[in-house]
Amino acid sequence: MKKLFTLVALPLAASLSACGQDSAVEERGDMLEERADAVENVGDDRAGQLEEMADEANTDAREDALNARAEAVDDIGDDRAEALNERADTME
Repeated sequence: MKKLFTLVALPLAASLSACGQDSAVEERGDMLEERADAVENVGDDRAGQLEEMADEANTDAREDALNARAEAVDDIGDDRAEALNERADTME
């Protein structure tokens, strides 16, 4: 009976300790993930503004240039957010 209790108690204890408070490194990882979300949102917002400007452009060339810039800004934000998330993943 004692062996059965030990076999049941050990995985339970391990799972409870895994659900405990995050370490300082994990907390920094969580903050990086939040920052990544913010960076991505800023890029998305700025790209959206550029797309709106493109919609109101007075020439096709200007519209194309603004749309290209919007895409570049969005890509930069996505790439930066991805890099931050990758660093955060190594902390967890």
